[in-house]
Amino acid sequence: MTTLDERPSVDEQPPIRRRAGAPPVSTPPVERPVRVSLPNDVAIGALRPVMPQRGVPRLLRRVIGVNEDVLDWVPEERPRYTRLGLIVLNTGLLAAVSMHMALASVLGGHWWLVFADLIWAVIIITADSWLISSTHGAARTSLLGTYLPRLLLSVLLGAVIAEPLVLAVFHQSIDNEISETRKADIDAYGSTVKRCNPPTGEIPTDPSCAGFLVVISERPQSAVDELARATAHRDGLAARVGDVDAQLAELERLARDECAGRGGPGLTAVPGEGPECTRNRDKADQFRRDSQVEQLHADLVVADRQVSELTEKVSNASSQTEREINTAINAKIDEKRKNLAERGLLDKFEALGSLSSTHFSVLMAHVLLALLLIALDCLPVLSKMMSANTEYDSRVRRQLDVSGRLHDLQLKASEKRDSVDFELQELRFRQKLRTGIEEIGGEDRTAKARRRMEVDAQIDHLAATLEKARNPVPR
Repeated sequence: MTTLDERPSVDEQPPIRRRAGAPPVSTPPVERPVRVSLPNDVAIGALRPVMPQRGVPRLLRRVIGVNEDVLDWVPEERPRYTRLGLIVLNTGLLAAVSMHMALASVLGGHWWLVFADLIWAVIIITADSWLISSTHGAARTSLLGTYLPRLLLSVLLGAVIAEPLVLAVFHQSIDNEISETRKADIDAYGSTVKRCNPPTGEIPTDPSCAGFLVVISERPQSAVDELARATAHRDGLAARVGDVDAQLAELERLARDECAGRGGPGLTAVPGEGPECTRNRDKADQFRRDSQVEQLHADLVVADRQVSELTEKVSNASSQTEREINTAINAKIDEKRKNLAERGLLDKFEALGSLSSTHFSVLMAHVLLALLLIALDCLPVLSKMMSANTEYDSRVRRQLDVSGRLHDLQLKASEKRDSVDFELQELRFRQKLRTGIEEIGGEDRTAKARRRMEVDAQIDHLAATLEKARNPVPR
């Protein structure tokens, strides 16, 4: 069937050919009243509907689900719905720009991001198109129930679209904030790593150092412990040698004083090689032999040499450990710095939040810009919500009512048609049942008659047999 948009106007009617000498053939009447003498959008005093409109405006109205057959009866509404479709298209373009900025900040600038931007724009345009098209014909009495859920959905979409654009506006301040924050984080991390890894190689017992320890080939703790043991042994040996030397020196002094004839406690004051002189000398010599003074001095020299060697070993090990620890600390800090090199959306959101919490002017600019972008995304629903109930909406609502009533009538007609078919089918089933019953009854009667005939024939045969048995035939 030809639709209203596809029917030709008076000017578009093809000329009717006729044979020479034939009477003129009149032009068939136009199926719908159209106006051709006035501009397309001038409706005052003109016949309705007007001619269908082609071009970009029609495509923009198709985006928001406008029925052109209904709009042809109220062409004054065309500019309103054309601009509404343009608003939806602008929202999609804004969403594409927002998506491109968000993806470019994470993935970098790649040409194939254009496809993701277009897909996101189509999604937003489709959502806004449904939000607008689902309100066509809605009564103003259902303002809250019709528009409020759609407005909330638009606010949600607007918030998603607005944030990447806000980040793009404040990108310089956000980058500086991220740089300063990460520099502070790296400095704090480096300070903790250095505190938990002293140059001596000692392992700290602080629980806060868990996860900050570096790994080195060997810590000098074993050499330090060995040096401590050697030093303790040397010190003990030195103390013993000192005591032995003091006792030996006292015995030798007594022997010298006794031989020299000096007076004093324990001395005879008689000079010469007397018995006391000899006894004191023997006592000193015996103490020297018993105490092994020479061996003690030799052991002390060995102990001193061992302590010197271990001290040098610990010094070398400490230097090596300090170099390894410093290298490991620098590597750990470089790894931390490398991990913080990339900047994602969450980092930018956190930096923007930090700036907003620190500077009131940034907070106000952030809020106002975000609200503006959200309002732009909500503009399709807001424009439909704030506009008066249009004549197009009234006619769409009336057409929906008429369509509903016609559908009800069609359902009733279909019900009657189908019910007649079912009743006829039921009658056929009943007739078939009666016919089957009659056939079964006839077959039963025939079978009974056949059985009676067979029984009569058997009776006659038996009677004849008995008769022959009673009256045999003479030979």
